[in-house]
Amino acid sequence: MTSSAVKNSIELYMVLSNKSGRQNLGTYLRTASAFGTTQVLVVGSERFGTHGAHRAQKYVDVVHFYEFAEARAYLKSKGCTIFGLSQQPVGSFAHATPYEGTSAFVIDNEFPGLSEEQRAICDNFVHVPFHGEQTEVSSKLVLDTTVVTAITLHHFTAFAQFPVRAIEATSSQGKFMLDAMFE
Repeated sequence: MTSSAVKNSIELYMVLSNKSGRQNLGTYLRTASAFGTTQVLVVGSERFGTHGAHRAQKYVDVVHFYEFAEARAYLKSKGCTIFGLSQQPVGSFAHATPYEGTSAFVIDNEFPGLSEEQRAICDNFVHVPFHGEQTEVSSKLVLDTTVVTAITLHHFTAFAQFPVRAIEATSSQGKFMLDAMFE
């Protein structure tokens, strides 16, 4: 298999929890779109907010499941290795994980830390380490979940050699070009 064939065959999935039915998934959908996520699986309620997505929800395929076990079966049918993103130092560092192909990342977007249901569907766990001197205060710090997600997806897409997206200038800031993917 050529390098090009390997690149095109690797897919990226994101699993989000919406058990409460009140989640605003906008920033996660924007992050998913920015990193070329194949699908976002929303587990729980079918209703969710998209504030902060900046239209990215129009460019990401969102599929719904009522239970995490259903999402796991679906991902396994796609050949996914399922990684849980952890705020705690368990599993591998996101930048040193030996990714091997199509992967899904379970995000702790609804509760602090992954729920037991979320942990049960994971094959492995990854986390983003902090650098520098650890103090009593700094050992209690955590990064925002969307930041951890973006750092992890960056390392995965670098491994998978996903193409870099173009940026367009706007009056307020630069934004990645969504429409360029679908022309």
